[in-house]
Amino acid sequence: MKRRSFWLAGIGLILVIIVAGVAIYAAHFASAVNPPHQAPGAIKVSGNPASSANGQTFQIMPAQTTASYSVFENLIRQNKPNNDAVGTTHSVQGNFRVQTGNSPLVTGMNITVDLRTLQTDSSFRDKYVQQHSLQTDTYPYATFVSVSTQGLPTSYTDGQTVHFQLIGNMTMHGKTNKETFDVQGKVANNTITGTATSTIYMTDFDVQPPNLANIAIAQNKVVISLNFTAKSQ
Repeated sequence: MKRRSFWLAGIGLILVIIVAGVAIYAAHFASAVNPPHQAPGAIKVSGNPASSANGQTFQIMPAQTTASYSVFENLIRQNKPNNDAVGTTHSVQGNFRVQTGNSPLVTGMNITVDLRTLQTDSSFRDKYVQQHSLQTDTYPYATFVSVSTQGLPTSYTDGQTVHFQLIGNMTMHGKTNKETFDVQGKVANNTITGTATSTIYMTDFDVQPPNLANIAIAQNKVVISLNFTAKSQ
């Protein structure tokens, strides 16, 4: 009887150690993946630089455009320590102006994404993110308004693929910050196709990274992308 009690006590102690170890690891992981980050703040803009821009206006085609986010998460309970959650939507509206030829320009980009329509491979995750993280009932949209560009070539001809940076103000969850998108694209037959990618941080927009009792933990850093098609109006 004493031996049995001894073994039961030993097993209980081992279980306590295991549980404590998992909890300590989870807490350490949560703090390690989400170090503090300084929000860049919004760019102050005077006047409307796009109002005097030359060139053609291009309209985003939602059916041929995908906005997405990718965030690293550790699903400890499911034994998935290296999982990327990817959410996508076609609910993208917007337009911008492009001038080709000598001294090409990309101006007046104004893009709106309906965050309520983002979907991953888990409806549970989607519901949690919409209700508790993005709070889409109150903040249903994310917008990006361009301010300037960097790296455009000195001249452009149709069909040429270009790579440049598009700098502007992104608004989400009631907060506006300067963000830079890395863009690749080309113009062909009055249609522009391309991709725009940026890395943002949830806490810059007063969004807390999802953390379900330290067993499902999302990283603060998020990669957002826009694979777009736009046609001349």
